[in-house]
Amino acid sequence: MGSRTRGSRGAGLTRWTRAVDGAVTIVAFTESGRMRRVRVSKRLLLVALLLLVVLLVGSTTSVLGLFRGQVDLARMTYLERENRSLASLLEGQAEQLSRLKLEVARLKEFEQSLRVVSGMDAQADPMVGTGQTRGTKRELPRKR
Repeated sequence: MGSRTRGSRGAGLTRWTRAVDGAVTIVAFTESGRMRRVRVSKRLLLVALLLLVVLLVGSTTSVLGLFRGQVDLARMTYLERENRSLASLLEGQAEQLSRLKLEVARLKEFEQSLRVVSGMDAQADPMVGTGQTRGTKRELPRKR
């Protein structure tokens, strides 16, 4: 059984060797009407074909890599533009927040001055907006 496998492998190799042996005749006609014959070895044609395939695969890979690089560059440009836009938006919001903080501080001062003028306790915490009531605490009914 082992010798049979070796024999079939050898036969396949022999078949390939015989297929590449010999030459191919190429007939070409010139513009003047002459006929030219060129004999080219099959092995040379096989090597040229393999070289052509390797070059084709390499150039396709290069073109795809270049295309992918262009896509990545366009994406990076878009992301950088979006990043700048978001950064300027954030700066605007920070500026608006600082203005609001100044306004809140000014309103607290105004509230304190109103408390002093109206005679209310200036030391007490403000009741507006805190949800606290003056006086005793009321207990809410508990659920059972």
